[in-house]
Amino acid sequence: MLKTAVITDRDYLKHFAGRSHPERPERLQAMIEMVNASSRPGLQVRAPREATIEEIELCHVHEYLKLVQQTATVDRFDFDPDTHASRESYHTALLAAGGVITAVEAVMDGAADNAFAIVRPPGHHALPNRAMGFCLFNNVAIAAAWLIKHRGLKRVMIVDWDVHHGNGTQEMFYKSAAVLYASTHQYPHYPGTGSLREIGAGEGEGYTINAPMPADFGDDEYLRVFDDFILPIGRQFKPEFILVSSGFDCHWRDPLAQMRVTEEGFVAMTRRVKRLAAECCEGKMVAALEGGYDLEALVNSGHAVLEELGRFADEPIHSAQQGTAVMPIIERAARNVGRFWNLA
Repeated sequence: MLKTAVITDRDYLKHFAGRSHPERPERLQAMIEMVNASSRPGLQVRAPREATIEEIELCHVHEYLKLVQQTATVDRFDFDPDTHASRESYHTALLAAGGVITAVEAVMDGAADNAFAIVRPPGHHALPNRAMGFCLFNNVAIAAAWLIKHRGLKRVMIVDWDVHHGNGTQEMFYKSAAVLYASTHQYPHYPGTGSLREIGAGEGEGYTINAPMPADFGDDEYLRVFDDFILPIGRQFKPEFILVSSGFDCHWRDPLAQMRVTEEGFVAMTRRVKRLAAECCEGKMVAALEGGYDLEALVNSGHAVLEELGRFADEPIHSAQQGTAVMPIIERAARNVGRFWNLA
């Protein structure tokens, strides 16, 4: 089995967004219990560290950081109708960003083959200057920027299979050729971004690849997008590290969306990303928890991904044979970025 570092902590339960809020502490409680019950060989459970101010400011402007800091002085702060903070949220958000960096450090330093950062609050909607969509700091984006600044990497790939488009992550690297951002998401759906026309700008043109899909698509369609669109571009990009924004809200049980992905679908996507990492960057990859709001689906899917991370990359991958309904989307997406990548 491969060595997988799991980065998590009960301190993630301290962020409280509201009594009826879907992004609730019970999500992490259930995931921690799943990890503690696992007997998987090669599992290393590690505590996260807080991200530093300098690390947060790799992706967020100073004025916004100060605003989040100030929420530690009040019982409740509302950034928008969906995104709230309590007194403990600022430090919990620092721990979430730092948890993904902790996972990246473990893999980069050779202490683990790969890692799963089970953190909250999630991050991929957080913009440089504002909170959004339950997210305060953009955990995965900060880790990508950290790899570039502090470890000197030139090419980092972010795969985002959360059901909602990661508008914050996209915006942070929209003009950068150092980060390839690839997103599968329900569309139209919150937050309204992630259309086929959004492919990056300036030096980053062609380095944002979106696969917006209608409701009710499931495993077959997702795997077809991976096999025919995301993975071929990933192989040409040759990432030195792969980060996964691992939201489990595209599961068929999730209450906030209408996709049909199963636990087996998450395993198959993980296996594909793991194979790409083995081909391009000696297996260096970290998954970080984003969404997922049905506790049963969250735990079962998280467990499936954790088990798959432990398997060697030479496990067989069966190409997607079904999912033909997604082919028009793939063909349009390929035309939009065809001058940057060979998708023949």
